[in-house]
Amino acid sequence: MKGLCIYVEGGKGHYVPAKAVSDAMNKLGVETVLEEFFDYLDIRWLGKLNRKYWRLSLRFPALERIFSKHNDTDPSGMNTAVRFGKKHCERMLRANLEEFRPDFIFATHPYASTVLSEMLYDMKVDIPVYYFATDVFSAPQAAICNKLRKFFISTEEGKEVVKRQGQKEDTITLAPFPLQASVADSQRLSKKEARRKLSLDEDLFTLQLNLGGEGIGSLWLLKKLLSEDVPMQIVILGGMDKSMLTRLDQIKKEHEKKGKAKVIVRGFVENVNDYLDASDIVAGRAGINTIVEAIYAHRPFLITELVYTVIASASFVEKYHLGWNYSEDKDKQVETVLYYAEDPKRLDDLDQYFEHVPIKYGAEALSEMIIEDVTSLH
Repeated sequence: MKGLCIYVEGGKGHYVPAKAVSDAMNKLGVETVLEEFFDYLDIRWLGKLNRKYWRLSLRFPALERIFSKHNDTDPSGMNTAVRFGKKHCERMLRANLEEFRPDFIFATHPYASTVLSEMLYDMKVDIPVYYFATDVFSAPQAAICNKLRKFFISTEEGKEVVKRQGQKEDTITLAPFPLQASVADSQRLSKKEARRKLSLDEDLFTLQLNLGGEGIGSLWLLKKLLSEDVPMQIVILGGMDKSMLTRLDQIKKEHEKKGKAKVIVRGFVENVNDYLDASDIVAGRAGINTIVEAIYAHRPFLITELVYTVIASASFVEKYHLGWNYSEDKDKQVETVLYYAEDPKRLDDLDQYFEHVPIKYGAEALSEMIIEDVTSLH
């Protein structure tokens, strides 16, 4: 059996689950390749435009929510993408399929799942397409496609959303969230052990400030906490360009000589698990991978910014008492961090809620579901 795992580049939200499943498939003996959607169809110029649009949206989350909501309720965008794929990409798709001959396609982005499903149907090529909804708690309207073999989603809340949106119920399947191996397979450490391993202060309250895969998160909370001059260490993670690194370096230099708080900039890291274990609270833009990984590690999440595609994640966090959505109340962000920094033991009261979160995890378990279903077709 051979499989094709496809994602769309833009942050890490679609890449991480796709890679997790690809790696798990290969461990299970299924030859699987990981491809970026726009690269795979040789329309890289369109992929660059898509990434530029996404990065621009992240810089202005309030405007992003308005435009994305409009786009989500208007099917013309995906219809255009499907027509474009059928008209301009069929030859490349046929050539790639002929070369590798996959038995199935697993996709983590609606462009890949919907466009490829429609193209394969039009081409009369019988390869099942499986979609995993990386938004977990919902899915964009563009993901609804009844030519999919299976529509995987990890929560009952998300399942109900996509059913209301029109996805055929017999295609919707609850599935484990495919955590990246560094988180799923890691040995849990105590906060002190993790901090020691990462060369952090073992006894300081630790806030992980996550700027996201694109490194475009706001630094407002960082600056405000530094002005409060409370003992803590703020560890900053995420993809960062030179401009962001320069800004952070300047903030750090201005503060470090006079302030009680420490600023530690680590950027994009592979050992996410260690930083989760070292943290008291994780804060930042509500990226799905970051939120789900924090939930898995029993670390409360403080949502500081919210883009349209993950609004449902904020509702889930609040519903199960897994953190706080203060994306519209900056004062509350500061107040919350300072409250727990004053006495980190207050966080112990929150730990009970993580035991009752109805999400299962496992890239291997999801891979086995796909393998079993593909096998049943033959």
